[in-house]
Amino acid sequence: MKLKKLKWVHYFLNLYNPLFGKMKKTATFSSDIKFNSIVIFSTTALGDFMFNTPAIRAIRAHYPDAHITLVSSVKNKLLVENYEQIDSVVYWDNKIRNLLPVALQAKKYKPELAIILHSHLPYDVLFAVMAGCQYILRNTSDIIPKWFQKWIIADHNPAGGHVIQSKLDIIGYLGIDSTDTRMELPCKIESLAQSKNSIVGFQMGASTQERRWPVGSFVELAKKLIDSAPSLQIKLIGSSRELELPEEFFALLPERYHQNIENLVGKTSLPDLLSQIKTMAVLVTGDTGPLHLAIALQVPTVSLFVTANPKWTGPYQDLDIHTIIHKIPQQDENRALSMDLITVDEVLTAVNNTLKDK
Repeated sequence: MKLKKLKWVHYFLNLYNPLFGKMKKTATFSSDIKFNSIVIFSTTALGDFMFNTPAIRAIRAHYPDAHITLVSSVKNKLLVENYEQIDSVVYWDNKIRNLLPVALQAKKYKPELAIILHSHLPYDVLFAVMAGCQYILRNTSDIIPKWFQKWIIADHNPAGGHVIQSKLDIIGYLGIDSTDTRMELPCKIESLAQSKNSIVGFQMGASTQERRWPVGSFVELAKKLIDSAPSLQIKLIGSSRELELPEEFFALLPERYHQNIENLVGKTSLPDLLSQIKTMAVLVTGDTGPLHLAIALQVPTVSLFVTANPKWTGPYQDLDIHTIIHKIPQQDENRALSMDLITVDEVLTAVNNTLKDK
């Protein structure tokens, strides 16, 4: 959170709101208010959106007749454009350069309440005010300066519990008491024919290098899995930003194993990716979006955590089908190399145990 940006937005809104805005004092907020139009922000990563689906579902159940607009990342468009819990979608990249035209799109629906589940402060608050909202509900991982709190009903949630729960906690301000923490899929998926052979998925990419298990480790895992089960298939999944990973994977993998590998990296839309994950007996992955898609699909996973904490972002439902391998690095350890703490044999054992249970 950059204080300079926060101060600029605060100063601007103090000028803008009395003339053009509709923001009311936070002290006038009540959970008894019947909101007829609501805008929900989830403008960040795929995994973040999946974490937000239990809260979005609960909001819809609480306000069945309200018009709900979702502010989404354009990267998630194919996932959210027909989401049954919402009535309209606008797409925003969190940048100030296109904030005004997108805020004006949202303003057409006359929103009274903004619920910011995942977005970037302070431009999301600026967006909500310019869209005509009267109240803004938001939770934050940082403490908001007191002078900025006039704009938001905020809940400071330091990372002490799961992200899904923190989103359900913030909507408690609306009188919503939801204990349903299950993520849901916002789009329909096509069912693919199930293979007679077991399919293991490899998600090698992640949002940052330090969250990636080494490609060489995935290669060694593939060799051991295929050696023990020659008919086993491995599907490589990932986004178009990760095309170098399968290149490195195939360069390191002896050619005799290549026939067991299908490379889907950069070749699937989000709905297609869901269909592919659904065919898998188990997905091996770090803390990244496809992990949370698999969890929502009730597909078993072996998830690898070192620099991330599964207490915050790991599986939160159907825990009996998910294996978490979590290592804690030493303080002086090179974070870029810390995923090396997870050994191939540990992951192999977890995958084999999952396959035995299928």
